[in-house]
Amino acid sequence: MSAPRQPQPRGGSGPSRPPAMALPWGLGLLLLLALGGPGAALTIPQEYDLPELLQPPELTDEPPEQLVVFPGDDIVLKCNATGNPPVEFRWTRDDQPFDPSEHAGTSLAADAGTLTIAARVAAGLQGRYRCFAGNALGTALSTEATVIAESTPQWPKEKLQPVEVEEGDPVVLPCDPPKSAVPPKFYWLNSRIMHIAQDARVSMGQDGFLYFANAVVGDSHPDYICHAHYLGPRTIIQKEPLDLRVTPSNSVKVRRPHLMVPSDLQPHHIALRGGTLVLECIAEGLPTPSIHWRRLNGPLPPGRASLENFNKTLRLREVEEADDGEYECVAENSQGQARRSHLVTVEAAPYWEQRPRSAVFGPGEAARLECEVGGRPPPRITWRLNGVPLNEAPGGARWAPRGGSLVASGLEPLDTAVAQCEAQNPHGRLLGNAFVYVVELPVRILTADGGSYAAVENQTVLLPCRAFGAPTPTVEWLTPTGTPLLQDPRAFALTNGSLRFGPLSRGDGGVLICRAHNPRSSAQISAHLLVRAATRIEEPPQSATVKKGETVTFRCVATFDPALATHGIQWLRDGQPLAETADSDKYLVAEETLTVAGVDYGDQGTIGCRAWTPLDAALAEAQLRVVGRPGPVWDPQVQEVGERRIRLSWSPGEEHNSPVEKFVVEEEEGFFSPGRFVERLTVPGVQLWAPLDLSPHGSYRFRVVATNAYGRGDPSTPTAPIVTAPAAPERNPEGVKGEGNETDNLVITWEPLPPRDWNAPEVHYRVQWRPREPPGGPWHEQTVGTPPVVVEGTPTFSPYEIRVQAVNEAGKGPEPQITIGFSGEDLPLVYPENVGVEILNSTHVRVRWTLNETPQNMRGRLRGFQVLYWREGWVGDRSRRQAPPPAPPTPPPSVLSVFGGPGGGAGGAVLGGLRPWSRYRLRVRVLNGRGSGPPSDEIRFHTPEGVPGPPEELRVERVGDAALLLRWKRPRHPNGVLTGYLLQYQLEADPEAPPPPALELPLPPGALNATLERLLPRARYRLELRAQTRKGAGPPLRRRGSLRPEPVLPVLKSVEVREVGEDFTLLGWTLAHPEQASIEFEVQYTSKTTEPRWELSGRANSSLGEFRVGALRPGTAYRVQFVGRNHSGERVPFWESVVLTNGTLVPGPAGGFATEGWFIGFVSAIVLLLLLLLILCFIKRSKGGKYSVKDKEDTQADSEARPMKDETFGEYRSLESDGEEKASGSSARSLGAAGAALGSDDSLAGYGGSADVQFNEDGSFIGQYSGTRGTAAGSSGPASPSAPAPLD
Repeated sequence: MSAPRQPQPRGGSGPSRPPAMALPWGLGLLLLLALGGPGAALTIPQEYDLPELLQPPELTDEPPEQLVVFPGDDIVLKCNATGNPPVEFRWTRDDQPFDPSEHAGTSLAADAGTLTIAARVAAGLQGRYRCFAGNALGTALSTEATVIAESTPQWPKEKLQPVEVEEGDPVVLPCDPPKSAVPPKFYWLNSRIMHIAQDARVSMGQDGFLYFANAVVGDSHPDYICHAHYLGPRTIIQKEPLDLRVTPSNSVKVRRPHLMVPSDLQPHHIALRGGTLVLECIAEGLPTPSIHWRRLNGPLPPGRASLENFNKTLRLREVEEADDGEYECVAENSQGQARRSHLVTVEAAPYWEQRPRSAVFGPGEAARLECEVGGRPPPRITWRLNGVPLNEAPGGARWAPRGGSLVASGLEPLDTAVAQCEAQNPHGRLLGNAFVYVVELPVRILTADGGSYAAVENQTVLLPCRAFGAPTPTVEWLTPTGTPLLQDPRAFALTNGSLRFGPLSRGDGGVLICRAHNPRSSAQISAHLLVRAATRIEEPPQSATVKKGETVTFRCVATFDPALATHGIQWLRDGQPLAETADSDKYLVAEETLTVAGVDYGDQGTIGCRAWTPLDAALAEAQLRVVGRPGPVWDPQVQEVGERRIRLSWSPGEEHNSPVEKFVVEEEEGFFSPGRFVERLTVPGVQLWAPLDLSPHGSYRFRVVATNAYGRGDPSTPTAPIVTAPAAPERNPEGVKGEGNETDNLVITWEPLPPRDWNAPEVHYRVQWRPREPPGGPWHEQTVGTPPVVVEGTPTFSPYEIRVQAVNEAGKGPEPQITIGFSGEDLPLVYPENVGVEILNSTHVRVRWTLNETPQNMRGRLRGFQVLYWREGWVGDRSRRQAPPPAPPTPPPSVLSVFGGPGGGAGGAVLGGLRPWSRYRLRVRVLNGRGSGPPSDEIRFHTPEGVPGPPEELRVERVGDAALLLRWKRPRHPNGVLTGYLLQYQLEADPEAPPPPALELPLPPGALNATLERLLPRARYRLELRAQTRKGAGPPLRRRGSLRPEPVLPVLKSVEVREVGEDFTLLGWTLAHPEQASIEFEVQYTSKTTEPRWELSGRANSSLGEFRVGALRPGTAYRVQFVGRNHSGERVPFWESVVLTNGTLVPGPAGGFATEGWFIGFVSAIVLLLLLLLILCFIKRSKGGKYSVKDKEDTQADSEARPMKDETFGEYRSLESDGEEKASGSSARSLGAAGAALGSDDSLAGYGGSADVQFNEDGSFIGQYSGTRGTAAGSSGPASPSAPAPLD
C-alpha cells in the first residue's frame, strides 16, 4: 500500500490569453466530443473544410506516479503533447519550478517534454515532479511523479547463533532482508542450492520467515539460507546460513494448535478495490494442525478466492467493496483448535466514473465539464485552469464549480482554456485534463444538394440534412412554395437536421427544401423524393407436413415496382438464409420455388420467403413439419415390486410430430436365447411403465420400442441383466399321447417344455402309466430327459392311463392330468358286407356297404374304408372278338380312401372320374391305424355310354388351288358306339368385317379322310372335327388350312461358323430370299469318325439367322446337316458340312447341292407331277364329288405308307413327331365293314391311387382321386379315371 499523497501547493500562472480571432476555413478535423450541460459541445465534421485550426494542448505521454531507480539507472520522465500552435513544456520539482539547464546531468528532449536525469546525479534529485504543456490556447498538466533513488541492497554482516530446540517444539527461522520501495521475493535454499521442502508442517510466510509447526530430528541442518530477489536492480542476495539443531527427546508431548501468524488477536486489513488481498494463518502444534477458512458474514467469493501454501494463505483477487467482513481461519489437530478472525475493510483509491471530456463550443453557448470520481473514503475534488488553481487563475471567476462539474455560460473566444480536475484520498490521486475551445464558424450544409431519395408507399422515409456552424444552426424543411413541411402531421424533424416523413403515399413525391441558419449565416439544399409501389407477396408458401426422407417444394410468387430493376426472392429457414451448395443437393432454389430433398428432422422449422428490393422487403412464412418414426426411448429403469415381479419404467424419446401410439417391451432371456429379443407385451402410448412377471432361473434384459403412425422407432438401450433363482416347474408338458407303433407296445410322447418354463438349468419328466382295466391298479413310472417312453409287452389295442410330470433340481411340477392312450394296433379281421353299386351317370357311381365290427375283429380304431376298383375294358369288346386274347398281368387297382366321422365309420361313397361305356369291378376293405383288412366280395358293373373324346389326329393338306385334303384318326376314347363325325369349316375373313357363316359336313363313322372342294383360292379356313355317339358330339379338334402355295425349304445364301468352343459350335446363315421367313427345320449332327448315326440337336427358324449346336466332345470332327420337309412331307437334308470343335470349319460347298438352282427346279417339277397324280386319284375315289371316304383297308395301308403333312402349311414336324405318327399309326386298330372296333382289353388294373372323401351335411360324401400309370405290357390306360384312355 502506497503512502497517502500530499496536496500539491498552488503556484505558477498559465500563459497569457490568446487574442480574439476569426478562424479561417479549411483543414477538416473530427473531434469526438461529449455534450455539455446547458449547451451542447460542437463536433467539427471531417467534411467541414478549414485551412488551419488552432488546437489546445492534449497530453499523449505522462510520467508514472512512482519511479524507483538504482545505481546505474537514469531517471526518464516522459511528457509529450499535441497542439497548435506548437506546445512548450516546463517542469516543477516539489512544487517549485525546475529548469534542467540549471542542473548538471539533466536534459529536456528537443521535440518533446521528456526529462532525463543522469544516473550519477539521480540520488540528489529525488522528489515529486510535474510536467506542464502549453500553447496560446491553454496549458495541460501531467500527474505528479515521485522519484526514488535507492542503492543496491546488501545484507548486513551478522553473526548468527545456532538455533537449538527439542524435538516437537515449534521453530521460526527469520529472514529480515533490507527494506526497499519494491518488496523482494523470498526463497529458502540450502548450500547445495536445493529448495527446502515445504509442506503442512514446514512452510514460508508472507514475511519470508520459515515456520516449523513442530520440529523433527530430520530438520537438523546447518545451512538454512534465505534468499531475497529484488526485481528492480535484478539482484538476489542471501542471508548467512542458519544452523538448526533439533535435540531428540523421549518426552515429546502432543499439544493443541497455537497461531504464530498473525500475532494480533484480531488483525485489521485494508484492501484496495481491484487489488489482491492476502490473509495468512500459520499455526504450530503436535500433531501438525490443518488449516480451514471461512467467511463469517457470507460465503467466500466464488471464482476469486483461492487457498495456497497448504491452506495457510487465503488469496482474494480483484477485490470488491462487497468483500468487507470477517474472515476466520481455524487451525485444528487431535488436541483442539485455534481460531483467528481477520477484519477486512475494503477501500478504494480514486477512480473515474465520468472523466472530463474536451469540447468545442460556439460563441454565446454554455459549457459544462463533468468530473465524477469514486473512491473510499470519498476523494476531494479540486479544479485548475491552465494548471493554476481555479481561484487563482485569470478568468477563473467566469467558471463555477457545481458538485463534480465546472460550468460556464455566455462563452467567448477568450474563454478557450485547458481545465484540470484532480481527485485525492489517502490511497492516491487522479488528474484529468479537458479543454474548452470557443470558435466561430459559418453555416454549411454537408449533405449533397439535389439528392434523390426513393421509398415505397406506406413506409417512412428519412431525408438527411446535415448542417454545421458555430453557433449551431437551426434546420427547417420547406415545400417548393416555402410552406414549412412540419405543418404536415406526418413530418418530424430530428435533432441532427434530418426529416422523418411518412407513411408515404404515391402523391408525396417531388422536391423538398432544407434550410439551415444561425444569426451570422445560412445555407439551403433541395432533395428529390421518389415514391415507389410496395413489394407484395401474392402467393405465399404453404405450411407442409412431410414424412422423413421425402421431398417437399414451397412456392412463393411476388410482385415488384416495375421501376426497380434490382429485386429477388430469398429463402430463409428460422431466419437464416438458405442457398444451394455445390457439394450437396439438399436444397434446390429456383426462381419462385424451394425444394428440400430428403427432409430430416433437423430441416423442420419456419420456412420464410423474403421478396426484396433495394427499398423494401416483404416476408411470408410457412411451417415445415417433419414426421416419422419415433426416436429411441431412453433411460429404462427396473424396480422390484415383489418376488419375480418388476416394474419397468422409461422416459419417452422424440415423437417427431406424431404421438406415440404404443410402447412395445421386448425381452431377452440370456440363459437359453442370448442376443435374441422377443416381444413381451404392449402398453398404450400414454403409459410410461409396465409390470412384468419373471420366470425362475432366468437372466433377463428388457428394452422398449416406441411406435407411432409411421412405424416402430429404434429400440432403447437394454437394461442391466436381472437374474432369478431356480424354482420348481410351474406347469407340466402338454400334448401327452399314448400310441403303439407295434402290436405289443405303448409309445408315450409329449411336447417338451420350452427352456423358459424349466425354472432350472435342466428339467426331467416323470412318466407314469397303468392299464385302465381293471381300474385303480398300481402305477409304473420312469424318469427321462426327453420323449418318448416305450412300454413293451402290452396287449393289442388296450387302453392305458398316462400322466407326465415335469421335475427339476428345485422340485416337482403340479399334479399332472391323466391322459388315455392305447397300445399298438393290429390289422383288422373284419370286412365290409352287402356291397352295392348305384349308377349315377356315365362317370359317377355310388358305392354302399355295411360293417359288423367288434373290438376283437377290428383290433384298432376304425379309420375309414378303401374302395379298390379296376377297369376291365370297353363294354361289348369281348363279344365282338372272335377269340379272347391272352389275359395281361393284373395291374394295381385305383384306390378311393373314405374317412368318415369321429369313429371313422361310413356307409358309402361316390366314385367319380370313371370312363363312360366301360366295364369295372371293385372291392371294399376296412382301415384302422395299423392298415387295411381283408377285402369284401367282388362286384362288377359297367358305366353308361357318353360323348366321345376328340379325334386323336387331324391333318390338312392343300391338294389344289381350291381343295383341301383332311385325314384324321379315331378318338382315343370313343366312350360308346361312334355314330359319325361332324366337320365344320369357316373362311377366315378380315377381322374388321363380319365373320362369314360356318358350314357343316356330316361324315359316316367309318370315314377317316375327306376332301373339301370348290373353296376360295388363296384363302385360309378354320376347321373343327367332332366325333359323335348316341349321347351327342364330343369336343372338337381344331386346325387351320391354307390354299396359298408356300415354299417349304429355305434357300440359304451363305452359311458360316461364327464361334467354335470345346463343346459347341455356333452356325450362322443368310437367306437368299428374305421373304422365306419363319420356316422351321431340324439341325442334326454325327461324329465323322464313327458310324453315321444322326443326332438331333434342335429345331431352328430361318428368321433367327443362327443356331448353337451343343453337347459336343472337345477336339472332335462332326458332320452337321439341316433337314426340312418338302411339299410331299418328306424329310430331306438341304445343307451339310464338317465342323471341328476348338478348330475351324473344314472347307466344303457353300450351300450344298440342295441350294443349287438346277436341283431346286428338278425337285419342284417332281412335286408338281405328284400333286397332279394325287388330285386324279382323289377325284376317282370320291363319291358324290363332295368328299371321299376310303375303306378301312385302304385307309390303313394309306396311313402307314404315306407321310403325313403337318397341321399348318409352312411348318414341319420333328423327327420325334414323325416317329410318334408311325407308332400311333401302327398301333391303331382298323375299322371293319361291319363297324368300327369299340374297345380293347385294357382295364383299370393298370392304375392305382388314393383319395380322401369327406361327408356333407346330408351324410353324402364325395371322393377325390389320383392315380399312377401302370407299367404292365400292353397297358395304355390313363393316370386316373378322369384321364383319357387309348383305344387299342
